[in-house]
Amino acid sequence: MKTISILTAALLLAGGAAVAQTNKDKAPGGNVPLAQGPCSKGFDNSVKDGRMANLSPDMMKSVDKNGDGRISKSEFDAACANRLFKEQDSKS
Repeated sequence: MKTISILTAALLLAGGAAVAQTNKDKAPGGNVPLAQGPCSKGFDNSVKDGRMANLSPDMMKSVDKNGDGRISKSEFDAACANRLFKEQDSKS
């Protein structure tokens, strides 16, 4: 009886460790690691000449607060703080 209890405890511990390892590289709410989002890449890697690739006109309007048609570092940082970018969009 003692052997069965020890084996059961060992199986439960091993199963929990396997589940914990499968989720370590995933974003909290998505299927893509966080390092692929524009905020994780940073301003210099995400914004070229004041523009971001694949950014919809509505999103650009939300990010570009002063309406000059370009994304400044402060506008980018504010958009990241407000979670305006989709972290799953690895092309931006």
